[in-house]
Amino acid sequence: MLKSFHLCDTHRWRVRRYRHVDFRPGLNLLIGPNGTGKSTLLRTIASCTHCRRIEDGPTEYAFFDAERMNPRHADAPVRNPTEMKLHVRAQFSSHGEILQAVFSTLRLAPGTCLLLDEPEAGQDFDHILALRAAMDRAIARGVQIIAATHEVLFWERAHIIELRRNYRHRVTQALCRMRCLQHPEKPAP
Repeated sequence: MLKSFHLCDTHRWRVRRYRHVDFRPGLNLLIGPNGTGKSTLLRTIASCTHCRRIEDGPTEYAFFDAERMNPRHADAPVRNPTEMKLHVRAQFSSHGEILQAVFSTLRLAPGTCLLLDEPEAGQDFDHILALRAAMDRAIARGVQIIAATHEVLFWERAHIIELRRNYRHRVTQALCRMRCLQHPEKPAP
């Protein structure tokens, strides 16, 4: 399980707020506006040999980006039979179905660190709830999940890592203001 990740000199300037990031078991969410380095951090964890990982036991990393599963995405090599199955399914599936296939196809062993890049993209409310349930089942089996997301429905029971200071607070305030505009008779909590 990944406990801490120290960015190399090459990647420090792309993820400006942190030189190192601490993670916890379970669900870890990278949040912030576009361009703050969420996807870069995930790709770096998955592949940079110059960054330093502090792990709690042997850790295998599985990086999943639904866009990589798009069969029209030319620079996404297929590395193993499982990815081949996901690529074939992607030819005939929606984004949400591809993501559901990830959780049913990948054999995630305890100690695996699953890296997800914006898993909520292109998903409706029911698929987002189903995705969170699948994430919770994986976590219960001892899988650590690190996800870059914009989806507030994932925030509950998650370790939040803000890549822009006060981002969570700003989003929460904006949602409360919207609720007050829609229901002026009910005060915001």
